[in-house]
Amino acid sequence: MQINIVIKKVVIVFAISIFSISVYSQFYVNVNGGYSLGVANQTMIPNYEALYDEDIEKFESVYGSLGKGANFGLNLGYMFNNNIGIDIGFSFLMSDQIKSEYKEKYTNWQNNDIFCSEKISLRNQMIRINPSLIIAAGFEKVEPYAKFGVIIGLGHINLKYTEEYFINSSLDDQMIEELKLDGGIAFGMSSAAGLMFHLSDIITIFSEFNLVSMSYAPEKGKITKYSKNGIDLLPDLNVEDKEIDFVDSYTYDYDNPPSSNEPRKMFKIKFPYSGIGLNVGIRFSF
Repeated sequence: MQINIVIKKVVIVFAISIFSISVYSQFYVNVNGGYSLGVANQTMIPNYEALYDEDIEKFESVYGSLGKGANFGLNLGYMFNNNIGIDIGFSFLMSDQIKSEYKEKYTNWQNNDIFCSEKISLRNQMIRINPSLIIAAGFEKVEPYAKFGVIIGLGHINLKYTEEYFINSSLDDQMIEELKLDGGIAFGMSSAAGLMFHLSDIITIFSEFNLVSMSYAPEKGKITKYSKNGIDLLPDLNVEDKEIDFVDSYTYDYDNPPSSNEPRKMFKIKFPYSGIGLNVGIRFSF
């Protein structure tokens, strides 16, 4: 008899739980945008300046993360009740440029002022997929919440190299090279904490601080532009000169060198993508 009573109580509790979920559960869509600052920055190519006439050299470290920049996104989510939910976000990240420059200044034997400059810039574009678990306070008007998840990135890095040679402030020679680095998948972790402001049962506005910890190692590289003094030299390059395979290890045999019709091999480079930022948006619940 007591066993039957216990079973009935369990069934009742289970039914109430299912009913609770059905009452509070809801789908939602939100659109959002924001800006992130780089964190866990790594050392990039340093700035360098040589003033040979003055016997001076200057060095300056350049730190950065390609996670710094603007992002825009769309999230699809489902709240099982007023406290627990799941969310998958799709966002587009456009990073700020990371720049460095190598400069030399001197006077040649003809008493001309010579200035040489080599500039390097990096910029990223990435689509990110971010499934997360949501934990909300369940308050009626102003509701704090937290999110924890993983983040997957698909995108590419644009690298630009510009070399210029000036004589008495007049440009004498210029070479421009642009590369696209892509392939592979970025993977990391994400978390966020924010506030939701419920304007109605359907419309909610929110703001959140988010943290992303991620890195990305491209698998391929390709020169997309190669010109000297405005003349396109890209068609003159063979496959070895304009394509790269990034690998973890490789062996070079001098007695049997690779074909010039194959991409050259280089070590993989991991680029930092971590960032902390603020996002704001609007949610539509159904």
